[in-house]
Amino acid sequence: MKSFLHILMVVCISCLPLRAQHATAPNGYYPHTYSGSIFTGSLESVVPDTQEITLVYTKGSKTERFVGRLESTCSWKDKQGTVHSFTGSDLPKGTVLTTFYTSSTKKSGGEKITENSIFAVSYAEQNGKRIPDERRVLIPCSEQKFTFFKVF
Repeated sequence: MKSFLHILMVVCISCLPLRAQHATAPNGYYPHTYSGSIFTGSLESVVPDTQEITLVYTKGSKTERFVGRLESTCSWKDKQGTVHSFTGSDLPKGTVLTTFYTSSTKKSGGEKITENSIFAVSYAEQNGKRIPDERRVLIPCSEQKFTFFKVF
């Protein structure tokens, strides 16, 4: 009976949909409209004019894509106070990022269109190695100020 339950549990877990790349943001300072949505994947493409980026996450034979637009140039200060900035076009393909985004749905021509607005990113890997969550740096890509502490 015990082995049957073990096999049943393994089968149920392996049949779960591909959702590992979608997650909830860690506690922190975020815009007041943020509900905690994040997506982690490899940079597949960038549309320079609109700063729309596409991330792809693949596990086994399943692939999921995320499309979102950077609200503005991403920038941060290092420990010495030097300001660094980049746009989506500056990122090399294959860079593994976590995006922090808000979604909005609009109607266009009778169809619902969901738009993802990225207000921050975080590097998820460096030199092919995963960066632990507690060591990741949140890089703002928005003119909004993060003034509200949110617990997710």
